[in-house]
Amino acid sequence: MAPNLAEATHERAQGMMESNQFADKQIAVAVECSTRSIRTIRANLRCFGTTRAPRNAVGRPRTITPPMLDALCDRLIERPEMYQDEMVAFLAAEFDVEVTKMGVSRALASIGWSKKTTRRVAEERNADLRDFYSYTLSDFRSYHLVYIDESGCDKRAGFRRTGWSPQGVAPVQTARFHRSPRYQILPAYTQDGIMLSRIFQGFTDKP
Repeated sequence: MAPNLAEATHERAQGMMESNQFADKQIAVAVECSTRSIRTIRANLRCFGTTRAPRNAVGRPRTITPPMLDALCDRLIERPEMYQDEMVAFLAAEFDVEVTKMGVSRALASIGWSKKTTRRVAEERNADLRDFYSYTLSDFRSYHLVYIDESGCDKRAGFRRTGWSPQGVAPVQTARFHRSPRYQILPAYTQDGIMLSRIFQGFTDKP
């Protein structure tokens, strides 16, 4: 199989063809290629507007077209937590086509989208409310403020979620699964530390 012609050869042959002053044989001698290659370049210019024909697609044609992929990406920006089944149902409802979950995954991977851990943001957050809160606090000094924060704990709070073990073996931690006595802690914080605290014992689950 003959090697592909260099890009400079294509450009030179195109220039000579566009001048309409040279025959195919003269162009072939000038650019050092075969007359058949010159005829192919001339046919490509006439059919495609370039010296090279477009490449043939490899593999099966994609069922998810670029407009469908754009619509899916816009939907995922609004709802990034969608399952693949929901994506398939969305495309079926919007474009009346049948696609597979694997096809959706391949289409998203082709544009650099991947599944990863989401960052949760509170829906209730409001920039105007935060500004109003800052404005309200501007009349006070730091030593005027007292904050109350409720928290709870039991014996399970001290359990570690990770452990060491040989490669390929999961670490096992033996523990009782029923809830131990739980305590509610109600402290009042100031800039100097805890001003007052109360501890209340909650209910205990029976084993």
